[in-house]
Amino acid sequence: MQQPDLNLLCRFIEAYEQRHHYPEVSSKGQREQIFRDVENSLKCSLFNADYSKLSPQGLLLYKRTKQLQLQISNLLQRPLAKPAARQVTIGLDQFVPTQSLLRSYPRFISELSLQQLQIVQLDNSALLQQLASGELDMVLRVAQAQKPPKTHSRRYCNLNLALACSANHSLTKHQQLSAEQLQAQRQLCLNQLPVDLKLNRVNRWQISHREMLHDLLVLGMGWALAPRHWLEHSFRNGSLVELHLSNYFSANKLEIEILWLSKQHDSQVAQCLNLLGLNAYDG
Repeated sequence: MQQPDLNLLCRFIEAYEQRHHYPEVSSKGQREQIFRDVENSLKCSLFNADYSKLSPQGLLLYKRTKQLQLQISNLLQRPLAKPAARQVTIGLDQFVPTQSLLRSYPRFISELSLQQLQIVQLDNSALLQQLASGELDMVLRVAQAQKPPKTHSRRYCNLNLALACSANHSLTKHQQLSAEQLQAQRQLCLNQLPVDLKLNRVNRWQISHREMLHDLLVLGMGWALAPRHWLEHSFRNGSLVELHLSNYFSANKLEIEILWLSKQHDSQVAQCLNLLGLNAYDG
């Protein structure tokens, strides 16, 4: 018996059942033509001489084809049973390096195939509200002096900071800067920057958005202490220059706290941190 044509077999089933149950739907000649086509295709005899009865081989073919037809129909109608995806939603404030999280995204998906990762960036109050309501699984933000509620767990990680100004700024004339030289120039800083990083208490511009901070830096309107990952591209293209202080302590790290609800499993949070490349420690 030759390899059968599935469409022709389906027509064979339809014609055979019409002959017995709905003879008015098609003529005897039309049905017998389909039977002959099937026999010619398979190079075997499936009926008796006048096509009134199936041969044993034809009956076996009818049963097997009908079974296959029903299985295909059930497969097409039944939705595929997939395990429910566990979505992990991480909320960030504007200081956290979204770029590094996104670079780790493929690794996260490949190693936790049943989880989906969503990253959102919100202001501090919205971060805490959505964490408490369960809309966020984890929050990463600039570390706060105030302790979180007892329902929350907390760990820490650090971001590298850099001191920068425009390539055309007068500060770039000095290979090593003194505190006095730095204090004589305007500091540009974001409103959310911790107080201990607002080094110039007298001549300082408070800025609400990091894009504006970057633009003012490039225009030479002052210097800034900011997360290095914001500035790397401008350091590479030469529009900004990194400054170095001599005999003066300046913080080169920004502490970030990682919050989650204590009722969640710490192991899951730790696994997320590991896959996202965050070197966290307890505090």
